[in-house]
Amino acid sequence: MLDDDPAFRQNIIEKIETDSIDWQKFVTLCSNHLILPTIYQKFQSHDIIQYLPEELSEFLKEIYDLNFARNTQILEQLHEITDVLNNSNIYPLFLKGAGNLLDDLYSNIGERMLADIDFLVHEKDYLLSAKLLENEGYSIANPYYGDIGKMLHYPSLLKPGAPAHIEIHRQLSDKCQSWFIPGLVEKEKKPVNSLKGCWVLSDKHKIILNFIHSQLTHAGHIYSNVSFRDIYDLYLLSKRVDIKRIINNIKSKRKAITYFAFADKAFGLNGNFFNGSNISFWLFSKKHDLNLSSHIFFYTYRSIIYITHRIFIRYIGLFIKSFSSKILRESIINRLCDRKWYSGHFQSYLNFLLPNKKA
Repeated sequence: MLDDDPAFRQNIIEKIETDSIDWQKFVTLCSNHLILPTIYQKFQSHDIIQYLPEELSEFLKEIYDLNFARNTQILEQLHEITDVLNNSNIYPLFLKGAGNLLDDLYSNIGERMLADIDFLVHEKDYLLSAKLLENEGYSIANPYYGDIGKMLHYPSLLKPGAPAHIEIHRQLSDKCQSWFIPGLVEKEKKPVNSLKGCWVLSDKHKIILNFIHSQLTHAGHIYSNVSFRDIYDLYLLSKRVDIKRIINNIKSKRKAITYFAFADKAFGLNGNFFNGSNISFWLFSKKHDLNLSSHIFFYTYRSIIYITHRIFIRYIGLFIKSFSSKILRESIINRLCDRKWYSGHFQSYLNFLLPNKKA
């Protein structure tokens, strides 16, 4: 990383001057990982922008400026959400990108791209929070199925003119709720200096949630896939908390070691970020490299896993569980009776299997 190794700057400049960088692949990769604003900010702060092709530097600046403007609007949206909830004595705990933005994790507000706004409220305030925001003009953005009161988070909400969707969580994670002892999360949460009436997770819990989100929720450990945006957040958080101290708080220790070791490799930090590895890390790295170097391997590998998981775990698993769950049976029937579900479901396959294509 440029911040840790000043000599790396000269290495980048030499590659630029010798025309040894495929800029189209570089931009595509950074775009897919949602880090173009981050790249621009780093190149700008380390005085590398001037060495880039003029068209590329202008493009990166345009993306950065657009993201800066959007994040400015998102901060206004966060203030609005907090005010609405505070009026009913509800104090949201903002998660992931929104939480990091409020917690000043980034050098400036244009550095990080945000998809949506996630926040956690107490179980007793879950449905009330949604109602309060719906009274302010928010509405459910997409069809949902099942018992809304038992979902991990409320269906995504969107308000006309607002920059980001909202997800109201009643739990931090459906897969690993036991990792987050409610009392400990409550005790260690941090107030937001720039916005009274809301909270963010402790840095320790941010790192754990970062791992869960990247490797468990989105099955990164199965696909041998890592979001560079996620590991950049991880890198910044490691400046605040020693990653080695967090590893014992994660129950899937083998997967966590693989994830942290890969982040160390990706940033070229030679063990200064995380000094450890295992056989899973070696296999993960090999498959990740193949994903990047071979389109055939990338599409074949992820397609086999995706379809196998859908058929044998999701479809058959849900069908079996439905025999003992009336709520689940009703949810499945609602899906099968909704014509829009079929087109949306088919679109989800296309979006995953052909991420760069449009149906």
